[in-house]
Amino acid sequence: MAHFLAVEYNKVRPKHCAPVHFLPVRVVEEKDDTNEALGERRFCVEPPLPSNDFVKFSSNTGFWDEDYLDESLLRFTMFTHTQTHGYLMIADLQGCKVENEYYLTDPVVLCEDVRRFGRTNLGEKFMEKVVASTKGHMHERGWKLAP
Repeated sequence: MAHFLAVEYNKVRPKHCAPVHFLPVRVVEEKDDTNEALGERRFCVEPPLPSNDFVKFSSNTGFWDEDYLDESLLRFTMFTHTQTHGYLMIADLQGCKVENEYYLTDPVVLCEDVRRFGRTNLGEKFMEKVVASTKGHMHERGWKLAP
C-alpha cells in the first residue's frame, strides 16, 4: 500500500519536493514447518537502505521530528489520506534521504478499519492526530496544502 501510494504521489508531487520511495518487501517462508506453531515460519525481508543515515521522521501518533521536518514527507502523508478519501494514511515514516530522494522502510498504515494492517494501525482517532499535526507543521512554515 505504501509503495503504491508513493508511486502515485511521485507522479503529482510539486517539483520542488523530493520523491518518496519504499523499499520493496518480500515474504520468506521456511520450507520446514517446525516453527509454524510459534508463528516463526514466515519473515518479511527487504534490501538494505542506500545509506546508513537512518532517521525516524514521524510516528503513527502524530509526532514529527522537527530536526528533520521536510515539506516532501508532510505532503506525502497528507496525499495518502486525501487520495484514499480519509480511509487510510501512511504514517511512521523512517529511512534515509540520499541526495534529493527519500528511501523509506517499515511504514504504518493507519486505517478506519482497525482489523486491517496489524497492531500498529491505531485507527481513525490517530489518523486525525496525524492530520492535525501535519497540517499544523505545514501552516507554521507557510506551506499551503493543495485545494
